[in-house]
Amino acid sequence: MPQTNTEVQRKFKERQLLYNREEYLQKKRDNYKKYYKKKFKDDIEPEEEIKEEEIKEEFIILKPDKKRQAPLNKTIIKDETKKVYIRSLSRIYNSYYHKEIEYDFKEELIKLLSVQKYNINLVKEEFKDIHKDIYDIIKNTSNKSDIRNLHAIITRIRGFSTLVKKIAPYIDVNQQQYAIARNNKEFTDIIRQKYNALSFNKEEIIKNLKNDEIGLTSKEKLLYGLFTLFHTRRPVDYNRMFIVTEQPKYELRKKITDRNNYYYDGVFYFYITKNKEIQKYDVPPELRILIENEIKLRNENNKYLLLNKNNKPYTNTSKLSCDIMLVFKKIYKLSISAVEIRRLYATYLKYQVKDGYMTEEEHRRICDMMNHSYEENLKYSYNIEQK
Repeated sequence: MPQTNTEVQRKFKERQLLYNREEYLQKKRDNYKKYYKKKFKDDIEPEEEIKEEEIKEEFIILKPDKKRQAPLNKTIIKDETKKVYIRSLSRIYNSYYHKEIEYDFKEELIKLLSVQKYNINLVKEEFKDIHKDIYDIIKNTSNKSDIRNLHAIITRIRGFSTLVKKIAPYIDVNQQQYAIARNNKEFTDIIRQKYNALSFNKEEIIKNLKNDEIGLTSKEKLLYGLFTLFHTRRPVDYNRMFIVTEQPKYELRKKITDRNNYYYDGVFYFYITKNKEIQKYDVPPELRILIENEIKLRNENNKYLLLNKNNKPYTNTSKLSCDIMLVFKKIYKLSISAVEIRRLYATYLKYQVKDGYMTEEEHRRICDMMNHSYEENLKYSYNIEQK
């Protein structure tokens, strides 16, 4: 029976993948870059854009760790984290093996990540190929977080300490590179443009909120207010936040395995913090008005602080971060990510102290409210005197 055009094209693509795998992967990465560049492109002149030159580094096989860093991992993780781990493994399967994860394997992975009894023989059989190809997988995986998540899964499987020790050095190197990059951020013309446009002045923020020409919805006003009227925290802190009718009790904290953050009666309760200490902060009156106005428009069953355009909770932080970027682009005509807002605010604070408008003690207090250490906050900021 003759093949259809679609079947012929699919067969041709499969042959291309077989013989030109590296070329295919590079093309796929380039397409991702074009997609995100087009989606979040800044409104600036072409000549002002920075041209990135890709530097291909020779892949080095690092010496495995002599000792496993920790015993078998049996910590309880959130359902959202489980999904992130499985998505990372799916991307590795798609890009390296050109196939999807089987349903049975996915079910056993969920049991494994939930610290439940699972089919260890099935899981070990699936990871046998990954063990054999691990260096090639690390070499060809562009998203470094996928390798980190793969490592997190394997640390939970008995009998894979050798593989854990092979991956660990690459995670350490990536962490070091991240720290160096964060401490040597260049204050480019594009970032300077964003820094000059974005204001943390309360009067200007309220003016933007009331500006009918901008036309912010109630949900967009709340997103804007959370990242400007309150000391800028990470999006994940609000993605996990519930609206409650009773004051959260501190003494119950250790009994809660799936902890969350809460809003109650004009107060933020942050249970998920870097130093594991509960933080409790009064919400500024202007932000409280935005929260209460948004709550009035909702069905009483919606207990999450933030809902998407479909009046449903955000399924993951990346989608929330995308909406934050779109809100700030609507106001400032520039694509400013949630991470950049936080960095620009850290820069603003540093120069408020340097110019004498704020004391170091006040700066340290605000760093705590941002869930940052003082030293980390300084590293996070830009040096605006850079040429």
